[in-house]
Order: sequence, then C-alpha cells, then structure tokens
Amino acid sequence: MSTRTIRPGRPAKRAGSLKGLLFFFLLGSVLFFLLKDDPPSVLKPAAPYIAEKYQKGQVATEQEFDTFNEAKAFLADERGAIKRTEDDRYVYLTGPGIGIVDPGGTLNIYQDESLKKRLTYVASGSRLTLRDFGPDVSRIEIAGVSGFVASDRLTLYPVEQSTNRSFYERTGDTLRHYIVANAGLGGWITVGRAPKDVSKRTTDYVEVSTLTKNLRKPTPLSAKELDAFIKNNAPDSPLIGTGKTFKKVERDFDINAAYLLAHAIHESNYGRSTIAREKFNLFGVNATDIAPGQNATAYKSLDDSIRKTGQFIARDYLAPDGKYHRGPFLGNKAKGMNVFYASDPYWSEKIAGILYKMDAF
Repeated sequence: MSTRTIRPGRPAKRAGSLKGLLFFFLLGSVLFFLLKDDPPSVLKPAAPYIAEKYQKGQVATEQEFDTFNEAKAFLADERGAIKRTEDDRYVYLTGPGIGIVDPGGTLNIYQDESLKKRLTYVASGSRLTLRDFGPDVSRIEIAGVSGFVASDRLTLYPVEQSTNRSFYERTGDTLRHYIVANAGLGGWITVGRAPKDVSKRTTDYVEVSTLTKNLRKPTPLSAKELDAFIKNNAPDSPLIGTGKTFKKVERDFDINAAYLLAHAIHESNYGRSTIAREKFNLFGVNATDIAPGQNATAYKSLDDSIRKTGQFIARDYLAPDGKYHRGPFLGNKAKGMNVFYASDPYWSEKIAGILYKMDAF
C-alpha cells in the first residue's frame, strides 16, 4: 500500500502588504533626504539686556548682553540706552529722554537730589522731559518747573525712540497746546493769545500772559455777561443764573469772578459732572486722583459751593500769607495756583483757555 505525503499549500499573496511596504520605504527615503543635513535645533535663550547706540537720531548699533554691567560698559560715554529683553522696558539712558509717570499715585518733584524739599507734584501718566538720568534720582522738567524725581517711578524712553511729543502751535494770534500724555491727560487745548516771540511750532514750554494775571483783581465782565457766556456754550448748564453769585463772591473775598467761573466750568463741565450733580461740588475740592467721587467735598447747593470755594481759594492760594500761596495767579508747576491745586501739569492752561474765550481780562 503506497503512502502519499500531503504537503501544505502556499499561502495566498496579499497585494496590500507589498503596497504598504513600498509606501513606508518611500516615506522614509523622503524624510532621510530632508533631515539628514539638519542637526537637532536648540533655541538659545535671549540675553537679558540689549544695549543700543545712537547716531544722528537713529539706532546705529545694538548688542545683547548677559549682565547689565556689560551692557553699560559697552555704551561707555556714548549716546545710548539699555532695555530689558523680558519686557522691552528701558532701564538706563546716557542722555536726554522722556519719563512717563507710572501708575501708583502722584509723583513728587523735589528741589534737589536728596528728595527732601518738595516743589510740586504731577499725576500718573504725565510725560516729563528727562534731562539727566540716574539709577536712583533723575533731573526733569515739566510745565515750567525743573527738579528731581525718584527714577523708579518712571517709564523711560530715549529721545531717539520718542516720536510722539507734546508741542505748542501758533494759529494766527491763538496758541494751542497739543498734549501727549497717558491716563486721560492728553488732547489739545486752546491756551490763550500767542506771545509774539513764539514760532509756528515748538516743543519748548510756553507761558501765555493769562497765566500771570492777578486773580485778586475784579473782572470787567458783569453778572449778565457771565451768564450769557455760560448759556452760549452750554444751554443746558445748571450754572446759568449764577453770575450774580460769582460777582458777589468777587466783591466779598477779592477773587476774580471770571476766573472762578472758568475754574468751575473746567472742573465740572459747566456744572454737569457727576460730582457737581450729586455733591454740588463745582471745583473738584478734595476730589483726589485715587477716589475723586468718594473723597470730593459735598455742598448744600451750587451757590454754597461757589461761595465756600471762592473764600477758600482767596484765603489759602491768593492771599500772601496763604497756606498754598505761590503767587496770586494761575501759573504753572513752578509758581502760582497750579503748584499745589491740581496734579494735572496743565490744569492752569485749560482754565486760561476758557478765560481767553471769555475775553475776561
């Protein structure tokens, strides 16, 4: 009896298997040629400081450094600046620049580098002209005053990186001030009659004659003329009809009624501000920068506000022996009422512009 060996049959070929191998082979080949010359990439962290050297108002060279002292040595005595890489904030200047007052309340300006005798103060967001920078104390100018401030309260910019700057511009006989500032302090205002020696445009501080007018002298404007000015500019103003009160306060306390009205118009938007409506406070008395509505003084009526504030200003600001007397005029941050009445460096200019429109002097 013969025996037959049964051999197992060959498995059927799968067409899909060969195609899959071919696909992965081609894919691997492509990736090999694309990546064979590229070494593994490791991003180098940015250096902490960048030093910039300036020539002819532009960045001539810049270089990264691991330490501040290295960056400072690179600048030596050349015109330049250093900024931090992490936030692009300038921390060192070798020449003039701009210093913006950081948030955190008003900034005191002092007479000398010891920062002991205060000259005046300015609001957060004010832009100061930086004359000399120091790591602790810097010399600045703003609104007619020159003094010293704590450097750590300023955001610094070199002149070469400050393209947008405040300036005065003459239009016919009128002077306008285009103010660049933060925190709502910016915009343009009519200051008054342009001095004859002012050119078409200047970034230098300009003082108009209205700023030095004696506010203890009466205005030639009558009560009716004061009311007419209010009505012509704000027909819905609750101040219409208060002309008699302003003139009476003028007689009783030797304070110019037109100035007092212009002050009220500026601070209260013709008596329409929230503080004026809720507290009859027309002059921003005790309306501090931190909590103006909460801290503002409340009065019984508009007439009460005009009378009490007029008496207070005449006594403490205009009288020679007054607590805040720096001259019986609006002034600026170096002299007059603006030294201590308001943190806005150009508060006096805004009131002077209203008086100019009123033709009060």
